[in-house]
Amino acid sequence: MMYKYRERDIPPPTINEIHLSYDANRKIKNAFQSLRLNGDNAWLNARDWLGSTIQHAISPSQLSALVKFKQDPAKTALIIRGLPIDSELGATPYGGYLAPEKTPVATGCHIGIYQLMQIEPISYINENKGLLFRHVVPSTKGQQEKSSHGSIHTFGHHVDNPDLPLKPEPIQNESRCPEFLSLMALRSDLKVRSNFILLDDIINNLSQGVIEELKKANYHIQRPDSFGQAKITRLPLVVCGPDGVLSCRYDKENTTPLTEQAAAALVMLEAQLKNGQIKNDITYQPGDFLIIKNQRVLHSREGFRSRNDGADRWLIRLFGMSSLDQIISINNASPHIGKD
Repeated sequence: MMYKYRERDIPPPTINEIHLSYDANRKIKNAFQSLRLNGDNAWLNARDWLGSTIQHAISPSQLSALVKFKQDPAKTALIIRGLPIDSELGATPYGGYLAPEKTPVATGCHIGIYQLMQIEPISYINENKGLLFRHVVPSTKGQQEKSSHGSIHTFGHHVDNPDLPLKPEPIQNESRCPEFLSLMALRSDLKVRSNFILLDDIINNLSQGVIEELKKANYHIQRPDSFGQAKITRLPLVVCGPDGVLSCRYDKENTTPLTEQAAAALVMLEAQLKNGQIKNDITYQPGDFLIIKNQRVLHSREGFRSRNDGADRWLIRLFGMSSLDQIISINNASPHIGKD
């Protein structure tokens, strides 16, 4: 018998797409391209205006779709297509860092969309050097890594920052695992496919016994390479909240089962990650924006060889939370940066 993934009667998960018009694209680009704001805090301080600018450019139905994404537990992935990008991008930043003012259009779109969704942009002090934006590029030194800065090897299905507490779990001395994750494409490589799989689609194909094993703390979760410190924690892979909604921390590269039963359950979960019927493939085009509920969606990227010619694939990542209560801030001056 297959497991009923929720205790409440919530509609099946859906994936919405929003397509911006030419006029909306132009209005947003014209408003953002001359912005000169320096540093993460300056952009966060301007988010009301950034959100208002996007709101006045898009249609009421598109605004409604943005707002409902956060509120509706059945909506776990949303794709926005046709956002403007900066005309003068410069070379792909292989070092993994670029000041947000160097891409004012992309930065403004990212912060403005989060503002309309009422999502708080956040970062972690020991991950990505505490910076809001991570540039997902093939690093010159890290191409062999299985991470967002790697390229040659396939980056397996995962939830970002999985060793941190999931939404149903209490927080004490460390911030919670990111609730939202977004990726905006500035440069594409049509040979590189990414995909994401909704947790609910996986759970619907697993037996109740397998799910119960995944909910036991019989897995070692290693802290990802994007953090500046090593750490291994014993945790469950799946946690059920009081609302009956499941959260997941699976990470292909950083999960080790500790019992025979845990290993068997992991095999069943990983079999579903190869199920073509529930995979959602995406080949990013410039101006594409994917936002997912990080603990409710597993995402991956195929391996590829970068050309190192300044025009390689380039995405920008941002994390978000429903509220800053989900993180333990490092200080009052930068409340969006959480301890980890």
